[in-house]
Amino acid sequence: MDEEEKERLEDIVNNLDKDLKMPPYDTSSKKGYSREYQKYKKEERVENENSGYEKLCMKLGGLLKVKAGESTKEKLNPPLKLLDWDITPGMVLSASIGVGFISFFTWFIIFALNAAVGFFIPISIMLISMFIPIGIGLYTYYLPVYEAKNKVIESSGGMILAVLYMVIYMRSSPNIEGAIRFAALNLEGPISKDLKGVLWDLEVGRYDRVEDALENYTKRWKDYNDDFLESLQLLRAAVNEANKERRERLLQDSIDRILDGTQEKMKHYAQGLKTPVMILNAMGAMLPVLGMIMLPLISVFMGDAITEMHLILLFNIMLPAFLFWFMQRILSSRPPTVSSQPTSKDEMPDRGTYELKFRDRNVSVPVWPLGVAIFAFVAFYGVFGYAIFPEVFPTTSEPTDAPNMFVSDGSHSPMPMLLRSLSITAGLGMALGVTLYLGGLNRRKAQKHLVKIEKQFPTALFQLGNKISGGTPAEVALKEAEQSTSDLEISGLFSYAVRNINEAGMTFEEAVFNEKYGALQEYPSQMIHTVMKAILESSQKGTQMASMAMMTISRYLENIHKTQEQLNDLMEETTTTIQMLAYLLAPIVSGVAVGMSQTIITAMFQLSTSFESTIDEVPDQQGAGMGGIIGDLDAAISPEILQFVVGIYLIQLLWILGAFYTKIQHGENKTVRNIFTGKILITGMIFYSITLIVVGLLFGGMIGEIDV
Repeated sequence: MDEEEKERLEDIVNNLDKDLKMPPYDTSSKKGYSREYQKYKKEERVENENSGYEKLCMKLGGLLKVKAGESTKEKLNPPLKLLDWDITPGMVLSASIGVGFISFFTWFIIFALNAAVGFFIPISIMLISMFIPIGIGLYTYYLPVYEAKNKVIESSGGMILAVLYMVIYMRSSPNIEGAIRFAALNLEGPISKDLKGVLWDLEVGRYDRVEDALENYTKRWKDYNDDFLESLQLLRAAVNEANKERRERLLQDSIDRILDGTQEKMKHYAQGLKTPVMILNAMGAMLPVLGMIMLPLISVFMGDAITEMHLILLFNIMLPAFLFWFMQRILSSRPPTVSSQPTSKDEMPDRGTYELKFRDRNVSVPVWPLGVAIFAFVAFYGVFGYAIFPEVFPTTSEPTDAPNMFVSDGSHSPMPMLLRSLSITAGLGMALGVTLYLGGLNRRKAQKHLVKIEKQFPTALFQLGNKISGGTPAEVALKEAEQSTSDLEISGLFSYAVRNINEAGMTFEEAVFNEKYGALQEYPSQMIHTVMKAILESSQKGTQMASMAMMTISRYLENIHKTQEQLNDLMEETTTTIQMLAYLLAPIVSGVAVGMSQTIITAMFQLSTSFESTIDEVPDQQGAGMGGIIGDLDAAISPEILQFVVGIYLIQLLWILGAFYTKIQHGENKTVRNIFTGKILITGMIFYSITLIVVGLLFGGMIGEIDV
């Protein structure tokens, strides 16, 4: 955008500031829309202008002025258009080169200082960390691609609802601008922002016709969702169709296109998930755990080549980062699905709180203090143990001054010492699990209520439309529809409206939409509110039109719910595998790994003691040849340290699996994610602890009974 264009837009914005003093929004006032455009400008455009990434690209692009090749343009132009970022592929390439160079220079300075003081950080770790500057540069380059994929994921439910709302509006008023406005004002998230952007471009004169502005917008989705693009094109075609029957067919085709396309994509997506889930299973649980079992033995013979820092870098930083990236890559191609949304965030309980009854009142209390209390209780043994004896379990035959509560009768069994580290990681995992689980229960209960009434709404809507179709006034039809749907919870919507009409003398509109006493105040569903608005507009053209709108919308909603159920069936095998991995496989295998490492250390310690006594009984030359058989037990990785690494890794893995499962099954739903992640953290840490103790005691006892 050149400077003159920016100045022109700023002048328009300054003039629109006067609109902020206008009266409340009126859907019949064209000036009211300008205030919405101004709000869009202030909230969205300013946010983009303040983007740190865009500023970085502009600054380094102006300094380096690297020109992007055709392959770079092909890769970066689509995501930049979709995100509507005011930067070019050349700027992104300049930023990635500049950031990569600065990161590498920083690494080189650290490496030189480390070498000057004698490598206090092992040289192997420094060499491994050399890939960090490369990764930072690549991340800077691919950030628009990742952000575009995240936007597609966040927009998944909004795409279907946007088409649905536009179809609902155009059935009564075949006006594309009104349909876009109707969808934009009744949606939330990226799609709502994009549609407001279409209206903004039309308002400021960037395009003369709304069709041109919409066509420019659809080009952004060309490489991301063809079904959404084709549905919007069908809506544009329906506006220009004079024949009513053909226009109705085009509107129906537009919603069918995105639903059928979503179902077909989800089918292929479910089929393609089998291999990624197997890779996640192998890379996340099996292969790391096999390596963990062998690490104590390897560390004995390799000396200081493998240290605790290597374990932390590999298992707590690099491996979780890879699994998270792999998960995001799989989710980036997930087809769109619909999720229930409240009319306002204030209508839903806050996450992180739990509702208690106190003196006939419901009081919401934060749950994090309970998590802190659980951690303090479970981790008390470990915290107290490290406070009085901070040393880790000794792996040599040298005497220890550890208190008897950890090492009794002069034995060197590592189990009591292992338990103190286990108590800390188990306490951390269970505290996080309880906090996430309890903190989401109230909100999840409210969400389930929304889902339930939205499933019943199409049936109730069909009944109401059927009553009105015979010419029955809406006020009388509400009473009849209430009786015919008395076995459904959604019938309360009609009973509230009937009570408002009979007792307060309200009109149909007031009985449903009144801000204080309207029936919709008891049913805070964004979808129900939007549909009822569309029905109200249709009723202004007669009861026959309102009846037709209700029955048609009912069919649309039924198709959406049917598609949603079919998608859940397609994903059942994959989600079951992930649950099995999260609830049982990963915790049990991790517990076996740590328990076996403790057994290996104990066995090698006893072998070392036996060889030491043998060496004392043989001549010096033979004893010298036997001294290095066992290796250097001083360099062995302590089971305590390994347990800390594995325990923290298990918490990270379970969080990743929880996010993966919920995004596949439910899309972007933080409440469901928190509850599921909380459950698998609680059960996972319990199974992990039990498995570790059983394996350690069982095999450790067997080793202890062997007379070497």
